[in-house]
Parts: sequence; C-alpha cells; structure tokens
Amino acid sequence: MSTRLKRAVRGSELAKALARTFEGQDVDLRAVAPLSAPREGALLFMTRRATLTLPPKVVVLAAERPAAIAWIPTEWPRLDFVKALRWLDEHAGFEGYEGEPQVHLSARIGGGTTIGRGVVIGERTVIGHGVRIADGVRIGSHCSIKSGAVIGEDGFGFERDTDGTPIRMLHLGGVILGDRVEIGSLTTICQGTLAPTIIEDDVKVGDHVHVAHNCWLKKKAIVTAGAEISGGVTVGEQSLIASSSSVLENVHLGDRVLVGLGAVVLQNVPAGTTVVGNPARPVAGR
Repeated sequence: MSTRLKRAVRGSELAKALARTFEGQDVDLRAVAPLSAPREGALLFMTRRATLTLPPKVVVLAAERPAAIAWIPTEWPRLDFVKALRWLDEHAGFEGYEGEPQVHLSARIGGGTTIGRGVVIGERTVIGHGVRIADGVRIGSHCSIKSGAVIGEDGFGFERDTDGTPIRMLHLGGVILGDRVEIGSLTTICQGTLAPTIIEDDVKVGDHVHVAHNCWLKKKAIVTAGAEISGGVTVGEQSLIASSSSVLENVHLGDRVLVGLGAVVLQNVPAGTTVVGNPARPVAGR
C-alpha cells in the first residue's frame, strides 16, 4: 500500500472516529505523511513542539497547538495516529501498487521467488531461490539478492494502547535498493512506516541480517552476518557493522564508523570512530 488514500476524508470526521475534538479549518485528508516530509492534504502527528513550516492544509495530531490550520488535540499523538491509520484503512483504504512487476530482461530470477505488484528490478540483477519481494519495492541494477531473503514486508512497529495492549502500526513506506547492492541469504529488509527504507548504491549486507523499518544505509556501507539494525537507524557511507552486533533505534552512525564484533550501540557515533563492547564505547586513539 502507499500513503495516499483511495478517497478523501474530512479531518473532523476522523477526529469524531477517534473520539477527539477538532479545532481549526476543516481539511480534506488525502494522504498520511511523516512530520519530516509533510505535504498538503496529509495527516501528521507531532510528539513535541516543532518549529518547521507546515503546508497550508494539513491536520496534525498533537498535545500542543501546532502552527497549522487544523488540529486534533490528544495526549497520545503517536497512539492516536496508529489508530487513525487503522480507521482510515478500514473506511477509506490506502491506494495499492498497480501493474505487473517491471523486471529487466537481463535480470535473473530464481525458482520459488515471489515478486509483488509494482516492483521494479533493474538490469543484470540476480535474485536467488525462494526470495520474497513485496509490493512496490524498487531494486536497482547489478544487484544480488541471495536465496531466502525477504524484502519489503512490514516491520515490527507497535504502540501500546492505554491499557497496555500493543497495536500494530501500518507500514506504507516501501523499500528502495540502489545499484550494486548485495543482500544475503535469510536477510530481512523491512519496509518503512511512512517513508521508505533506503539501501544506497554499493551497500553490502550479509546473511541472517535484520534491517528494520525506516533505516537508511548510505553508499558503500557493509553489514556482516547476524547483525541487527533497529528502526530509524542511519548508517553512514563506508561504515562497517560487524557480525552479531546490534544498533538501537534512531541511532545515527557517521561516515566510516566501525562497529566491532558483537557490539551493542546505544547512542550516536561520530564519523571515523570505532566502537566496541556492550554498551559500545569508542576505542582510544581512533
């Protein structure tokens, strides 16, 4: 599914469905979007006050009045956004990816591989046996995806309801793989929530790796076997994440960072730094 709705929904109608009040000028909602990439006619949520400029016609779920013409006040912006996604999916529906896969004639596809609607696969890319490529995934040229990999399924995104029940967040963002990307056997690349998970040119990912929703692996990064990269992590250019290491969600690794074997990274790492251990700490002298 994409982030665009099949039909417009009034902001006040959504507020009523969430048992919330509605303030400001009513707006036709035609999509959902992250706060980092707002667009006109979209539903957004804001967990803390932000100073960014919003498009004229958006609806914002927020605890404090935002700089927007339409506002749904809530103590739990992210929770209500997750509930809003589910309600919108049931009552309006999100647009799906259309059309058969566009697979370059020079690409090779292994037996038992399934390719979803709207997928694009570039020149001389090789897909192994039993690979699952979900709807809307874009794969560049000269890529290699080994057997058993899963590209573009939903990530593990939940928000707890007020009684503690986990509620799954819809994932609509897709996956984009650049050129000359390699993905190992039984590796999972999850699609983003509202924006895509991005694997840039010349990135190499080993076997049994988990790359969660909304990660961004920049050019020439390497991730070796058994590593786990949590949601929203950025891995800088030419960085290397060694086997069996883990990176906490939303951590930023700068360019040319080295994460040592089995390290557990809990905070941002500046460019050119080597970190080792649990919790990971910089190595002296580098």
